[in-house]
Amino acid sequence: MKKLLLLTTALFLSFFELTAQETKTQELVGYGNGRYEVFKTGGQESINLWFKWMELHVNKDVEGILALAHEEIYIEAPETTLNGKAELKDWLTTASDNGDITVEHRWAVPLRFVNEDGSVSPGDWIVNDYAVNYKTKESVTINDSEANVYIVGGKVRYMKIFTFKVETLQTKQVTFAVDLTKTDKSFSNISVFGSFNNWCASCDYLTDEDNDGIYTGTFDVPVGELQYKFTLDDQTVEEQLEAESGCTTTIGEFTNRVAEITDDTTLSTVCFNSCTSCK
Repeated sequence: MKKLLLLTTALFLSFFELTAQETKTQELVGYGNGRYEVFKTGGQESINLWFKWMELHVNKDVEGILALAHEEIYIEAPETTLNGKAELKDWLTTASDNGDITVEHRWAVPLRFVNEDGSVSPGDWIVNDYAVNYKTKESVTINDSEANVYIVGGKVRYMKIFTFKVETLQTKQVTFAVDLTKTDKSFSNISVFGSFNNWCASCDYLTDEDNDGIYTGTFDVPVGELQYKFTLDDQTVEEQLEAESGCTTTIGEFTNRVAEITDDTTLSTVCFNSCTSCK
């Protein structure tokens, strides 16, 4: 009986050890430095830091960006290489003075490298795909990009940017206007988002200077088809428009307002969630 108990215990421990080894193997993926299965999932906090980094670019917060940058930050991009915070500051200052950017995050994955001895590197690699619109007074340049970003100790240490497509379009000034007098929802801000700003709900806010319930704003928009919607509180509430309602276009599950832009344009004032005026 004692031998049977010892044998059962040994089998249990062997099974537990095998399962642990299999679990360890299953959680490692990828290839690097001549080895397979060298990455494990990194931390969500690194994704959050990367998103904040890009948001600070949108807000032109140069000092905020520098606060998140490692002293020896190194950036490789298609048109420039930046070595250190001083070069980064000069580049950011020039870019901020000459135009505005919006960012569309598509996906991002945090990975942590596992060394051959089993130790784990301290930082996270963020592998991600995104698009950047860089707008000046005359044009907008759309960069379809991916980046490998190394974040360690809460700082961006290294970045390599790969740009797959660059498109520069002429822009015109478009004035948007939406009437909220019939809306029973409370809100602290109203914005317009669409194809012209990478569907960024916190980029282009509208104002109501005369307190008549009609919110307006004028922004640079690429020539051609414009799709857009109005949104409350940074997309907490967005318009729900009916397909084939006269002012919309539908692609898959999304129905948006649509307009063709050829010159500087003032769009008709519309009621929130409607193609027509509130009057």
